[in-house]
Amino acid sequence: MPELFNRGGKPLPEYKPSDAVLDALAAWKKALEEEEKTRHAARKALADELKADTDLPYAAVANHPLVPWTEATLRIIGTEHGVPPRQPNKAKKQD
Repeated sequence: MPELFNRGGKPLPEYKPSDAVLDALAAWKKALEEEEKTRHAARKALADELKADTDLPYAAVANHPLVPWTEATLRIIGTEHGVPPRQPNKAKKQD
C-alpha cells in the first residue's frame, strides 16, 4: 500500500478503528441496507396503488404529506413498475 502524506509532507499514522467504531459502522451499514429495502417496498406499494386506480393522478399522490417524492419522481417510479399512463383530460365514464 502506498504511503499517504498529510499536507505538511509527513506520513500519516496508521489508523486502526476501535471495536466501538467498528460496531457503530457495521450497525450503520445494516441500517442503510434496511432503508434501501424499505424504500423500494414503499415505491412498489405506491406503484401498485397507481396501477389499481388509473384515474388517480400522480400529483394527488405526491401532494399527500406522507409521500416523500415529487410528482416527477413518482412518474419515474411508475415507469420502473409498469404503471399505465394517466389520462388527465379523460372524463370518468358514468354508468
